[in-house]
Amino acid sequence: MPWLVLHDRWGMLEDAEALAALLGPAALAIAVRAVRVQNRGGSGFTHGYFWTIGPIERPELSTMGDALYQLELLLEENWARYGRRKLGLLGKGQGGMMALVLASFFPDKVEKVVAIDALLPLNLGDMPFTPSLAGVDVVLTHADPVPAERLAALQALGARVTLTPQSDLPALLQAA
Repeated sequence: MPWLVLHDRWGMLEDAEALAALLGPAALAIAVRAVRVQNRGGSGFTHGYFWTIGPIERPELSTMGDALYQLELLLEENWARYGRRKLGLLGKGQGGMMALVLASFFPDKVEKVVAIDALLPLNLGDMPFTPSLAGVDVVLTHADPVPAERLAALQALGARVTLTPQSDLPALLQAA
């Protein structure tokens, strides 16, 4: 299964590549860098890239829409390139949230989402589409306990959710 790998907020392409390495050397992983550059204090130096503006739990829809459009193109291109096989999405932090939202747009093209320290945004209901995760396997791994209502929100969209400790993640990904 081809995998699109999305880094955390403030991350770089190298962070996505390091995350992709968890899939193992035989995996077909495509590391993706967010489109927005971040520099701090007007230094002119790039300090990372991010997927949305706003807090991770309530991203601003206009900026999130830009990132989702670019990810949609990448998803469609790779879905066609690999014989219309469903893809996997692996993301950490803000990249994990984007992976979950992208899958909720295209559950017919995504087989599995692995989200590290990420959940669906709280303002998903404000977005101009009807989300669905029907038939999508979602693996969540968090440093903190996942609130029951956030887990229920994923299940209500039809996701098959598995919670796994972060220590088990490398073995789980290599088995995928």
